[in-house]
Amino acid sequence: MGPLTAVGRCYANTLNFSGRARRAEYWWFALFLFIAGTAIQFGLGVYFARDPAFALALSDPAMAQMWLTRGNDMLYVAAWAYAGYLLFAWLPQLSVTVRRLHDTNRSGWYILMPTLVTILSVFAAILLGPMLGGVEAALPLILMAATAPLLSMIWFLVVLCLPGTQGNNRFGPDPAPERPRNPPAHPAFARTLPDEVKTAVQARNRSEFQEYYRTRVAPAIQQNKTARQSAAPQ
Repeated sequence: MGPLTAVGRCYANTLNFSGRARRAEYWWFALFLFIAGTAIQFGLGVYFARDPAFALALSDPAMAQMWLTRGNDMLYVAAWAYAGYLLFAWLPQLSVTVRRLHDTNRSGWYILMPTLVTILSVFAAILLGPMLGGVEAALPLILMAATAPLLSMIWFLVVLCLPGTQGNNRFGPDPAPERPRNPPAHPAFARTLPDEVKTAVQARNRSEFQEYYRTRVAPAIQQNKTARQSAAPQ
């Protein structure tokens, strides 16, 4: 899947929170949003730089207060630009993230995990100090609570990078059925596979068994037979 196809599919499925999205669809769209957001910020920076009062406001707090409260039209431009970007980016990004989680056979509610972990970590950091008699006594636990959001974000990114489940899952058909898959290492897993994959697994295991018998079992049998013949009374 190329970038144009991925971006078009994400916008076509803006309100679709069911089904599955493959990795290429998700990450091409994430790259597109990053480039678009950077371009919008650069454009707003150039637009604001045209106002001489804005340059003074950057170096003088009093001028900054005046610039913010004078009803500057540039603020309305910036507000509408960011509102348009959020509408343009947030909802499609939300829906494709839910579908990407579905592709790994996980519920879309997992998207809330980093936010919930962050909220719980903040409350834990606030409450641990008074409970343990001061910030210094609770500092190790507070630091552990502070690392929890980072760990949850790393876990979430890893999940988004995982390949989708093979074949259909509880959220829908495989979005990339043409993707080659390696046969499972054990024939017990071949019961739910297509017939051609089952045949490949069985042939590989038959070949491995024959090789094991030829190199390990047959020599051991011959060695045992020779030892018994040598030990037999003449």
